Amino acid sequence: MLDSVIELSCGESATIAKASLFYSQMLSAMAEGQAIQVDLSQIERIDTSIIQLFYAFHKDAQLQNLVIIWLNPSQVFQDTVGMLGMGTFYA
Repeated sequence: MLDSVIELSCGESATIAKASLFYSQMLSAMAEGQAIQVDLSQIERIDTSIIQLFYAFHKDAQLQNLVIIWLNPSQVFQDTVGMLGMGTFYA
């Protein structure tokens, strides 16, 4: 069982306008050195730039041996990642 989990929520819209916010939240969460849970359940719109950001975040977290929990990916998120051919990095 994980001792502590930092929770991040994407809300309904994950667009380039929020990239800076997501990036700073992810950096702060990684600095804590704890498991990070990213709630993807409410996403109704997502830009490819955010998926690229999430993918880079996922890779960086792996290098630091941090656990990332991609919580309840919305259908929009799953469809967009699938169209980009990025597989299931979030699974």
